[in-house]
Amino acid sequence: MIKDEASAVKASTVYIGVVGDNMTIALPNGTSATKRSVEYSNAIQKASKPSYVIGDYVAPVQEKIEIDLTSATVVIGHRYVLRIVYKDMYEAPGQFTHTYEAIATTETADDLGNALLKKINKHANRRVNATFASHKLTLTALPKDDNEGVYSLNEYSVVSMEASLYVTIPGALLSNVPEAVPGATITKTAGKPGKGYWKQVRDMEVRMLGYKGHVFTDAYPIIEPKRNVTEGASYDYITIENDNLYLSPDNQYIKTTPLTTELYVEKSANLSASQFVKNLKAFITGVNSAA
Repeated sequence: MIKDEASAVKASTVYIGVVGDNMTIALPNGTSATKRSVEYSNAIQKASKPSYVIGDYVAPVQEKIEIDLTSATVVIGHRYVLRIVYKDMYEAPGQFTHTYEAIATTETADDLGNALLKKINKHANRRVNATFASHKLTLTALPKDDNEGVYSLNEYSVVSMEASLYVTIPGALLSNVPEAVPGATITKTAGKPGKGYWKQVRDMEVRMLGYKGHVFTDAYPIIEPKRNVTEGASYDYITIENDNLYLSPDNQYIKTTPLTTELYVEKSANLSASQFVKNLKAFITGVNSAA
């Protein structure tokens, strides 16, 4: 066990262990003892030129689109169409859209905005929540609800979309061509999946299970290891990358293989100042800051 930076500087290879539940083991003298189980990472060699990134939890942000109708020119009787194109439908990589339309009954842009607002929020299968205030129609993506729970089959992702607003003239047979609404402006704020969000940690833990071997037996109920992630928790993270050296069997010379070790720790104000992180930095840099 590396307890301080001086020991970390001297180490040539380290393993990172996660302490689990108690277990009873048999000792060589025939007696039994209760010990904590420890799950270790791959070896991290000092000669493998390791590097690391330490990050704090960042909450996810849903995508948002604002349609400003302050200076929009609205014509009574014209057809106004709001089309939202969703780009996150990996199951159907073609264009997937929801379209909402309204016929202008006044020349007031706010009336048009409120008409579109009602159409959107009445849609049972909408993927956005709409609000209208200060002459702006705001579309905020709804969180996806197909990946709930620690044992979800689907991976976490956020909505990605684009929106357009155009006008047509229903009675004009030869000039019924979609055109941008004069004076209307559209501003998009990109969504962010976050960092250390518990669903991201869950998905990375599931991906890691394959390294343990066969984890799905097609039985019911599903037989697989218990997941360690806590639903709703926030996590800080440490990512370590290195190129471990190994003796190649093809011609007896040294090769390297890239490895990544990811650690997720429930959000803490002092992770960066912890003894673990100090030891990790000392191992990687070869500098004992405590000396």
